[in-house]
Amino acid sequence: MTGLTPVHKPNPIRDSKNRIKLGVFGINGNGAAFTFHPDRFHCTWDANVRLAQTAEALGFEAFVSAAHWKSFGGDGHYSGDLMETFTWAGAVAAVTERIGIISTLHVTLMHPVFVAKAEATVDLISNGRAGMNLVLGWYPPDMQLFGADVKEHGDRFEVAEEWMEIFDRLWEGRESFDYAGRNFQLKGAYNQPRGVQQRPVLLNAGRSPRGRDFAAKHCDIAFMSAHNPDPRAIRQQIADYRQDARTKFGKEIQIWMSAYVVLKDTTAEAEAYAHDYIVTQGDDAPVQTIIRNNAIDTKAMPPEAAAKLAYSLKAGFAGYPLVGDADRIVKLFAELSEAGVEGFLLTWLDYEGGLARFGREVLPRLEAAGLRAPVSHVA
Repeated sequence: MTGLTPVHKPNPIRDSKNRIKLGVFGINGNGAAFTFHPDRFHCTWDANVRLAQTAEALGFEAFVSAAHWKSFGGDGHYSGDLMETFTWAGAVAAVTERIGIISTLHVTLMHPVFVAKAEATVDLISNGRAGMNLVLGWYPPDMQLFGADVKEHGDRFEVAEEWMEIFDRLWEGRESFDYAGRNFQLKGAYNQPRGVQQRPVLLNAGRSPRGRDFAAKHCDIAFMSAHNPDPRAIRQQIADYRQDARTKFGKEIQIWMSAYVVLKDTTAEAEAYAHDYIVTQGDDAPVQTIIRNNAIDTKAMPPEAAAKLAYSLKAGFAGYPLVGDADRIVKLFAELSEAGVEGFLLTWLDYEGGLARFGREVLPRLEAAGLRAPVSHVA
């Protein structure tokens, strides 16, 4: 099925030479926005195939799943309709040829022995395009569904460190091994069949100091949330992140952000549309569930800060706002690229219409600005 030794095969996400790398996020479910607006994406497998093939034709580097096990709005709420991410990734791999495919998973729920085999399967189907977005788990109903509780912050990372050691040994090793840790006890651990890549591309969105260290130590890509949306502040935030990775772990790490796109003929139109789906028709209940389960005391926050947080979550799960006409959006991309952001996971309210319009209006401008190579020249 494959050779005994994984190869140094380029991954389209990790090894792209584009100054700005692009991915589509959250399409294995009903999108990232919490809203009752009629344009909200409704997940079907056929829509996923169309989106994956469109993103690939546009030269996007990544197609990335979201993961949670329980909805944020009660039984039957649309936020609970997420396809399982390794099954989904194998299916996406079978209908694409070049785009990288990322399975999001909870390391505190999914055993590394299972994950190593599942990821190797996706890697074989995709011929070396597989990757994983590692999530430690913060939402109590997800944990309780599996008979577990959300661990304390430090304990989560203790599990994650053991998990990574086991996964790497399973992926790279040629012999069975025993493992005796605080969280895992294994006898004769071994992974077969083997994947194509020497190591799948790994992503993580750690925000605490411990989380940033975990991403820098183990991952290729770190997702950053902007503490301050001003590109000058983002530049310093990224510089600090990269310096920590170099100083503590002697490695370089890519910095990506998530962002929601609202593209219209004018910026005024885009802002009005955003207000309509986020405020006028926004779905507040699941957002309050997220805030409450993150132990965020909005009563202790200034009212405008609490409102801004809820707005951001409803808009696109707290992504960076790329709102405007095509020229303004490209200007924002350029400013963020100059600040050091190397990639973006994008969401839209209407993914199919939004991605198609992005391809027509924004991509040619990004190419003209030297931020992306024309599709025919993408590595």
